[in-house]
Amino acid sequence: MTKKLFLVFTTVMVFITSVICYSMVNAAIVRKQKNNKKITADMTSKPSVTPLPTQIVEDENLQAHRTAITNDQKYYTDLSPESTANILLVGLDPTYSNFDTMVIVSLNDKDGLINLIDLPRDIYIDYTDEILQTVKEKAYEFYKEKGNRKLNAAASLGRKIKYKPEKERFPGKSDMNFLTDIINEVFGINIDDYIMVKTDGFRELVDYFGGVVIDVPYYMHYEDPVQNLYIHLEPGIQRLDGTKAEGFVRFRQGYTRDGRFVQYTRSENTIAFLKAFYEQHVTLKNLSKTGKVYEIVKKNTETSVNSLGEIYKYALLAKKALDNKYSIESIEIICEGTKIIDGAHYELIKTK
Repeated sequence: MTKKLFLVFTTVMVFITSVICYSMVNAAIVRKQKNNKKITADMTSKPSVTPLPTQIVEDENLQAHRTAITNDQKYYTDLSPESTANILLVGLDPTYSNFDTMVIVSLNDKDGLINLIDLPRDIYIDYTDEILQTVKEKAYEFYKEKGNRKLNAAASLGRKIKYKPEKERFPGKSDMNFLTDIINEVFGINIDDYIMVKTDGFRELVDYFGGVVIDVPYYMHYEDPVQNLYIHLEPGIQRLDGTKAEGFVRFRQGYTRDGRFVQYTRSENTIAFLKAFYEQHVTLKNLSKTGKVYEIVKKNTETSVNSLGEIYKYALLAKKALDNKYSIESIEIICEGTKIIDGAHYELIKTK
């Protein structure tokens, strides 16, 4: 099962890739202009793309084209009302077809913030009777499958029923359309784009940058031969290579320096590592390494960001975030209880 290392890997790649694209796009434009012998001051300073708006807003008619998926299930508060862009980062469970990790990177250009919203995989989705009947008719085996109402199974459900809203955000992607429509309906967050990540590039990326210096808060010793996972870290400030970094973000419990046994959520270690990596390596001076980083990123991701205009839009945001040293904060989803359905354990979000 892939762990929260997806959060580290994908978030880092959002910004590194954007910075790479920023330099590549401008370089490509200059080359094209030289070839056409039409270089002007304005043309060399920026590409001919639609200017980045103050806030990337959802098509005002999009919600009108959506049929309700849930029984008016609404999270109790707005999570990212001032967001400039929301990118959904997902990691696929290699054993099954569900998403093991779902994190929204919400860029707040107004306040200079990068909010990380970690969506618990076991959130209960209160589907309408119409949706459940459709699942029963089109995918009866999935309808009877344990845990099929969890958020992490939503993409699979959408794929099984061949979900296709009247107006698709991601053409041909029934799984991502269904999942992002649920996120919009339940949490009020409009997803602008998504990035799906493989775990293979995590260690490679960390090693390429020479590791990350971090203060390990407690003893970390754990072995799982089935996952080929061997974690052995002592507390204290040290440089972690790719293998040790993976162990750091996947570890959840251990002993403090004074011998106390403690349990942490993986997200705490993940956020600590992410901030350290971001501060130490995601900088404009590392543009000289863009070739190899782009290669690592390219072979380990699938994304909806494909057009030149979209790439440049995020490149501008990433460059601004780097130049102005945006802070990174995490937003916790509040769950008020649990419920068990057919033996599956669900988390119940706090609702209005």
